[in-house]
Amino acid sequence: MTTQTLTQTKPDTLTDAPRKRLFTRKEYHAMGKAGIFEHKERVELLEGEIIVMSPVGNRHAFCVDRLNYEFAALNISRRAIVRVQNPATTSPTSELEPDLMLMAYKDDRYVSGHPGPQDILLLVEVADSSLSYDTNVKLRHYAQVGVREVWIANLRNDQIVSHTEPSSEGYLVTRTYQIGDTISPTAFPDIQIAVNDIIPPRPSQD
Repeated sequence: MTTQTLTQTKPDTLTDAPRKRLFTRKEYHAMGKAGIFEHKERVELLEGEIIVMSPVGNRHAFCVDRLNYEFAALNISRRAIVRVQNPATTSPTSELEPDLMLMAYKDDRYVSGHPGPQDILLLVEVADSSLSYDTNVKLRHYAQVGVREVWIANLRNDQIVSHTEPSSEGYLVTRTYQIGDTISPTAFPDIQIAVNDIIPPRPSQD
């Protein structure tokens, strides 16, 4: 009979654990110029990690278009700049592309650089398949960098959730607006938008 002695392996120390290779915004831009990303591939940089964004569905596209239309129709061109699905520099290792932003007005219209957290009056993410990612990972990041107000247009539950008063632990104030309610950005309390005009109708089941 053969006797075997089992040798216990010590657990890896922190220095032995594999590390993620995080990227800077400069490296991220260099990869884009080098053609590393596929043509029209939707990606963004979050805390050094490159995130492949979900495809835009019909209701998502409708919601973004309606948001753009509603804010454009309010004639706030000298009070804020509306930016749709374009970059924001939220940290040295993050360049995100929210669905819509209201940015503080600047004469150069940000040609000198993407807006940062201090420039963003309102940020909107439209969420369906990306709901968990938007309401956990991205929302926490927005709070930690100091974006003053974030709306999550929740297409699963047909509601808009407003998050204000950012802190290192997350947003301190959350309000939910349903179909039939009106919602106003805290930066522009005189502006009122009907939730019905933002959340798209569900397709007929017939």
